[in-house]
Amino acid sequence: MNDSYTYLLVKSILTLIFTLGLLGLAMYALKRFMKGGAAGKSGSTNPVKVVTTVFLGPKKNIAVVEVAGEMLVLGLTPASITFLSKIENKEAVEELKKLKDSRKRPFLSLLQGGL
Repeated sequence: MNDSYTYLLVKSILTLIFTLGLLGLAMYALKRFMKGGAAGKSGSTNPVKVVTTVFLGPKKNIAVVEVAGEMLVLGLTPASITFLSKIENKEAVEELKKLKDSRKRPFLSLLQGGL
């Protein structure tokens, strides 16, 4: 073999950088296209926003959802979505809105169009 180890090392590093760059570009494009929601328009506003969720057990969650300015508490299972309560206390609604705005988004939410 006439290839030197330095050449192979540089070639491997450049291939890795190129592959990671393509992966980053693909994630950016996926995030950008998914941000518009089902309509595919980036300027559309979604009337339903998940404020927070709490894990209760395997495939069982409670979610606080904002729909048309109202805060609803929903029970979520794979088979159903159950209305539990409506939050009408203005102070609680403001606290939940602050929580929604200050909450850090997980890395996987990039795939769901979050930021």
